[in-house]
Amino acid sequence: MDTKTIAELANIVKQTGLTKLEIQEADTRIVLEAAPAVAVAPPVAVAPITESESAKDTSEEVSAPSAGMHLDDIYEQKTPLVGTVYLAPQVDAAPFVQVGDHIAAGDTVCIVESMKMFNEIAAECSGTIEEICVSNSQIVEYGQVLVRIRED
Repeated sequence: MDTKTIAELANIVKQTGLTKLEIQEADTRIVLEAAPAVAVAPPVAVAPITESESAKDTSEEVSAPSAGMHLDDIYEQKTPLVGTVYLAPQVDAAPFVQVGDHIAAGDTVCIVESMKMFNEIAAECSGTIEEICVSNSQIVEYGQVLVRIRED
């Protein structure tokens, strides 16, 4: 396989949002893996405060908006792509994780099939599975919560 073909495949991975692509031709095997994309929140416009507004009671605590991932030591593991989620490696196999299981960062929590590619979704933190938010064979959208993990 020539470098031009490999570059074209890498471009396809980048453009489609795939996380992994494996190709085998004869005795040559190529595996391309993309780094996960980081979502950036759009800038927030802030209106100036007038004197009458600044004199109002400020005893209520105001918290900054969060990314929606951490809630009282609960981490929401979200899907990095659109596809069909599978909670077990095979139909009759035990699920990757169950509520109450202790997992380490990097452990597989599920598989998301996207464009006929099976992508293992690894835990982004260590902890205990508090809730599984999807069901087997469910179609998931980008950013949808898969599992909630109580961090160690």
